[in-house]
Formats: sequence, structure tokens, C-alpha cells
Amino acid sequence: MKKVEIISKTKSTNLIFKHSIEDALIEIFRNNQSIFIDQKILENSKVIQNFAANKTKEVFIIDSPEENKTLSQAEKAYNFLSSINANRDHEIVAIGGGAVTDFAGFIAATYKRGLNLCLVPTSLLAQVDASIGGKTAINFAKIKNLVGSFYIPNRVLICSEFLETLDQQEYLNGLTEVIKHAIITSIDEVNFISDNFEKINKRDLNLLNSIVERSINIKANIIINDFEETAQRKYLNFGHTFGHGIESSNMENPILHGHAVAIGMMMALDYSKQKELLSDEQADIALGLIKSFNYDFSNIKLNADEIFQFMKSDKKNKNSKINLILLKAFGEPVVYEENDPDGLRYFIGDFIERFKR
Repeated sequence: MKKVEIISKTKSTNLIFKHSIEDALIEIFRNNQSIFIDQKILENSKVIQNFAANKTKEVFIIDSPEENKTLSQAEKAYNFLSSINANRDHEIVAIGGGAVTDFAGFIAATYKRGLNLCLVPTSLLAQVDASIGGKTAINFAKIKNLVGSFYIPNRVLICSEFLETLDQQEYLNGLTEVIKHAIITSIDEVNFISDNFEKINKRDLNLLNSIVERSINIKANIIINDFEETAQRKYLNFGHTFGHGIESSNMENPILHGHAVAIGMMMALDYSKQKELLSDEQADIALGLIKSFNYDFSNIKLNADEIFQFMKSDKKNKNSKINLILLKAFGEPVVYEENDPDGLRYFIGDFIERFKR
């Protein structure tokens, strides 16, 4: 077992690394807890079923977490916590992917002005992104993560055994964030992923543990210095303004977050090149790295008008202008305030036409 502490200005989080799911659950067990869990995770793991069986009256099951990350589901969660008389010393244990950790974090942040929170992320995406950094949110008005807050978990358990059971597309869903962290950090991190492509693709667990820890450290080092996203934490949104526009336009038939962001990163790289910020050479290296992994984009609807309209509603925008994170070079992301919305709209349409070829 390995422990790492992330310390912010307001609170610290203990990151605990385990291989075995059973060992992870033993580590988190305590009295005065409730479990918020993805229904599929519960159905597919006897170890978790046995853990939850000891706390039958204190389990809140979430079916289709991304679709149900809503105010109406939040009301059900508040009623659940009220029914078990949860006090401010109560701890919510969230077991699931990013949608579950987002939702449970939002509930913990808002119920009685703050409960204890322990996250057990079960997907690669949640391990390297959603569970690190304290962002919590629910979807509203068909816009992803429109309502939310910053709330630091007390504990996060990273368990590599969960990653063995992910299907390939869900695995790639999380790998997108690993690639993003590398691109915004350095050419050395990009080369590390490129040089280990075969092992990453085959899910070599020893290497994967190293990659998860490296990716967490990259994000942790950023958020420690800028918890409330006033400066360099904005760089973590590389690919996300485009990506969230794609995701929001597909809300009726939800798609994988990482796949939307993968396309969003390709758009950001292409736009960086068009704005003469990024060299053709580095753009081609980054684009080649993303394309080298076998993403299935076939179920993603790409409608330029819808994507652009959702981007105009992005919560990161300022002064009624779309804010993008673009790239000058590996390790040199920049905040770009768009002064030519018509040009951006044209770019989106043109990119989609080229992407579909």
C-alpha cells in the first residue's frame, strides 16, 4: 500500500493506492458511513456486494449515473440521507466512475453544508481526473456539469484491480486524460506514452500503476497551487471546451466523456496550429498520438451549430467571450479569448467535415 497526501489551502486528501478491491474496502470501512454506488458496479462485483450487504440500510444505488446526475436525483439522495439521520460526521463513500464521484461529491458538499467524503474511483477516467481536484457537479438544462462546487474529499482509494475489468473503450475513455496531462506538461511525458504504447494498449499493470500515479501527480501539482481555477488550473481544460460542446450536443444519447475530449483535443490542436501558436511538427506528434489508440467515435453526433451554441454557454467563458485552452508547445498551454466567434464557428464546421473523411 502506498499513501500520498494532497494538501490544499483548505483541506488535505489522503490518496491510498491498493491493488486488491477487497483490501481497498477493508481500508475504507468505518462506522457512520453510507455508500453511493453505480448499480452496474454493485451487480458485477461479489466483493462489493458482500461489503454493501453489511450496510443494507445505508446504500444509495445509482442507475445510469451520467443520465441521472440531476437535481431530481439529488433530491432523492437528500431524502435518503435524511432517512438514515446522517449527521455532519457522516461519511459518503462513492464507488463508481466519474459521474458517481461527481454526484456524490456534490451531495456531500451541499447536505448539511458538508459531510465527509471518500472516493473509490472504479474507472481510469475517475482515477486520474474526476476524483482528483475537488470539482463536483450535476447536469442541468441539458448542459453538462452546469451546477456544482469545489469540495475536497477526505480520502481517495486508487485500486488497480478495477482497471482489469474495463472494456477497451471505457479504458480509452480514461486514457484521454492521461494523454492530455502529458501534452500540457512536457515533451518528455508525451514521449513516455509514445515509447510505451504497446504496454499501455495491452494494459500492463505495472506500467499502468506508474502512469496513473504520474498523471495524478501532474494534476495534483497544478491544483495545489490553484485550487479555485484562477490561473494554471485552467490549463487542465485543454480540449474540454470543444469536448463539452460535443458532449452536451449528445446528451439525449450520452457518449463517453473521454471520447468527446479526444476529439476536443484534436480540435484544439488544429485550432492552435491555425492561429499560428503551435508548430506543424508538434501538432502532428500530438494528433498522431491520439489517433494511434483505437477510439470508436462511430456513435458520436457532430453538429457544428449545436457544438458552437453549447460552447457559448460554457461556464469558463468570460466577458461574453468563449475561452479556449490552446497550445504554444508541449508544456505551454495558453488561455485564448476568442474575438472572432464567426471564425470559430466556421472552423468547427470545417474540422467536422475533415474529421468525417
